[in-house]
Amino acid sequence: VVAAGKARNLAAQTQSAAVIEWQMGGRSGSQPADLPGHRQAAEAHLALLAQNEVPVDAVGHRFVHGGDWFHHTAKVDANTLPKLRACLPLAPIHNPNSFAVIEACAEALPGVPQYAVFDTAFHAQMPAAARRYALPRALAEQQGFHKVGFHGLSCQYVSGRMAELLGRPLDDLKLIICHLGTGGASVTAVQGGHTLDTSMGCSPLAGLVMSTRSGDLDPEIVLALVRQGHSAEEIEVLLNQQSGLVGLSGYSSNLEEVIAAAETGDANCQIAFEVYAHRLRLYLGAYTWLLGGADAIVFTDDVGVRAWRLREAACRGVERLGVALDEAENRGASGEARISRAGAPTQVWVVPTDEERVIYAEVLQAVGASGQRR
Repeated sequence: VVAAGKARNLAAQTQSAAVIEWQMGGRSGSQPADLPGHRQAAEAHLALLAQNEVPVDAVGHRFVHGGDWFHHTAKVDANTLPKLRACLPLAPIHNPNSFAVIEACAEALPGVPQYAVFDTAFHAQMPAAARRYALPRALAEQQGFHKVGFHGLSCQYVSGRMAELLGRPLDDLKLIICHLGTGGASVTAVQGGHTLDTSMGCSPLAGLVMSTRSGDLDPEIVLALVRQGHSAEEIEVLLNQQSGLVGLSGYSSNLEEVIAAAETGDANCQIAFEVYAHRLRLYLGAYTWLLGGADAIVFTDDVGVRAWRLREAACRGVERLGVALDEAENRGASGEARISRAGAPTQVWVVPTDEERVIYAEVLQAVGASGQRR
């Protein structure tokens, strides 16, 4: 890796300050990031690259929702830009931010090819029984109401890595991948390298309790809010930005901060943690049944890798289902590690994801195919 950087806690409801961290040429640094949005964070990273004379041959972007237009990596050009704009409402937290970063790169790096790599692509072959909603068929088809799933880049990396770690062909494996991030979170059942089902739906709002998103709820709640006079925009903000951990706890959208406050006696943070863990256990149970038993359960992304208390809560008391944590291994895991007891039928792993590596591979292939690679 020539250079790496990350903006943390940007425009987030946490107790921690926003910072930009970077590593470059054997050096590293951190600087305050009092920035209003992702575009400005991208501009700051691009400036760091320019200051250190790091040339850029191509840019790859994670684009969360490709709608029904994109099932493969696509070059950003005059043909795809209108379709990418049309995708913005489909993932209102992520897609507009990604598009803003595309615009920032176009201004800072004129002439450099850009590519969008889609989280939804990994789930494109999901079975119809999992993909369809029980709505009138004509309406669902006209409106595009069907499950698409997200965190596909993470699932692609983790499933391939698990095949290596287990020493078995991916085609033979049944995996449950828990992508638990500081923003979004999802669980995916993967059989033979393909999605059998996943917790997020036609938007990233469904499924698990997340940092600021509600996850699954009774649709009647939305109808009740509409009857009370709330607009669609107000309800969107409520469910996407004011719910989840921050709504339950009234304290933070960061699970680690919620757990720390719960341990000091904060009752609201305690119930927020319990609700988060309970919803995760529901999906783990459902997907274990759907797969007919899993070869491995994998915890990934920031929360999945760091929050040993959550892993312990999620996997407690299910030894009869073949899942048994090694308490010491679980608490001591700081990177890639097996945390289940020896001999347990279902292995449990912590595997840090690497979505950037998937994007890199996709872009490198696209650039090579187009004859633009230097």
